[in-house]
Amino acid sequence: MENFRWSFGILFSRLVRLESMDGKVALVPWADMLNHSPEVDAFLDYDKSSQGIVFTTDRSYQPGEQVFISYGKKSSGELLLSYGFVPKEGTNPNDSVEFLVSLNKSDECYKEKLQALKKHGLSESESFPLRVTGWPVELMAYAFLVVSPPEMIQRFEEMAVAASNKGSSKPALNYPELDEQALQFILDCCESSIKKYTKYLEGAKGSAEVSINTKQANRTLLLKQLARDLCISERRILYRSQYILRRRLRDMRAGGELKALSLFNGLRKLFK
Repeated sequence: MENFRWSFGILFSRLVRLESMDGKVALVPWADMLNHSPEVDAFLDYDKSSQGIVFTTDRSYQPGEQVFISYGKKSSGELLLSYGFVPKEGTNPNDSVEFLVSLNKSDECYKEKLQALKKHGLSESESFPLRVTGWPVELMAYAFLVVSPPEMIQRFEEMAVAASNKGSSKPALNYPELDEQALQFILDCCESSIKKYTKYLEGAKGSAEVSINTKQANRTLLLKQLARDLCISERRILYRSQYILRRRLRDMRAGGELKALSLFNGLRKLFK
């Protein structure tokens, strides 16, 4: 088991995917010592003419300057899991949070909605990547399904198709009557997630350190700090999403109030 863990760790932390060889993976000694940078778009690949692995940089480097490579467009969580590090907060444009949403079991259409999801390979709880730049259309489709009333039962399946992203073409998500409820649902889930992250971070501050030996204690401290860094980074994405959602909901509600006021004034003039 010890040998297996070592081998598994080596493979996942050092493998290289070679695009010109149909994505085959390989271990490339020395080349795996190159460090990752989110700002770099250069990769190792197999060169048929030289029959070797080559690395072409995407910019000029000065003598003595560290050369960086891209490990792929990975979130900070993926980088920590596979390579054991977390980029500095705010520097990874590919950062995301696995955002969990679920059907409401008390929903009178719970069974019908679950059936529609299962038909397209989804379950009652699903996670979607939430980024600083926004959320995917699949998450919005899932939210529409969650908040849709019984009279929209004929549209459950098309919502499930959009949430699964398995259709031949992306269907237009046009449910204006559900927009506000769907965004409020995502906001509620977002705020619930923020509370969990905050609770973890506050608890991690005062946790007692367990030291077996110096080397093990240092490794434990490092892993705890990396976990904290990752949580702070992911919570930042949730805070950003929370801000966008609140702004959008506020604008929608303000627009509704203005429409209602305009209608009221029009009726008042009519009766006048």
